[in-house]
Amino acid sequence: MSGALAGKRVLVTAGGTREPLDAVRYIGNRSSGRMGVALAAEARRRGAEVTLIASNLTVPAPEGVEVVDAPTAADVETEASARSDADVLLMAAAVSDYRPSETETTKRPKDEHVWRIELEPTTDVLKALGERRTNGQVLVGFAAEIGAAGLERAREKLTAKRVDLIVYNDVSGDDVGFDAEENEVVIVSAEGERRVAKAPKAEIAAAILDEVEQRI
Repeated sequence: MSGALAGKRVLVTAGGTREPLDAVRYIGNRSSGRMGVALAAEARRRGAEVTLIASNLTVPAPEGVEVVDAPTAADVETEASARSDADVLLMAAAVSDYRPSETETTKRPKDEHVWRIELEPTTDVLKALGERRTNGQVLVGFAAEIGAAGLERAREKLTAKRVDLIVYNDVSGDDVGFDAEENEVVIVSAEGERRVAKAPKAEIAAAILDEVEQRI
């Protein structure tokens, strides 16, 4: 397949991880994987060899890409690390920052007692990839935050995570971001910021990959 990314290997993470509490319950988030799937489809359209690390997608994966299931944060860490030599890494999945320190192997029965849960941090996969990145590799992180303070945290991540781009989206509303058909983002780089107005996620994906191509 010909295209601007022909011959490039692109890794995309998508969806939301689920950290088990017991045999049936989990801690999770509302990410559908729609943004990551759009990125995988667009990268494939541009000729890339695409691997999609999928965390509990609620939308179909695109045709023509390799799909690797990774339901938990630990799974994302394992699968992304195994493919960390890709030319482009688009880390769009909503990976849980915490997981239960203990998981029950059976279903905890409902009773009248308070269930206190201790959480422990998961590995920061994006930071780990930034620390081991190779020359010429393009690494893109995503920040689902709220408001001006969230955008400032996204700017800080650019340096802290050693990435080329941070894609910030404000998830305070229901019409963009998690599980919505459209998105509205700010693409943060060392050179400046590009605001992409509200549009279908396929168009947002195209704008992000335009920025990626400039850095290859």
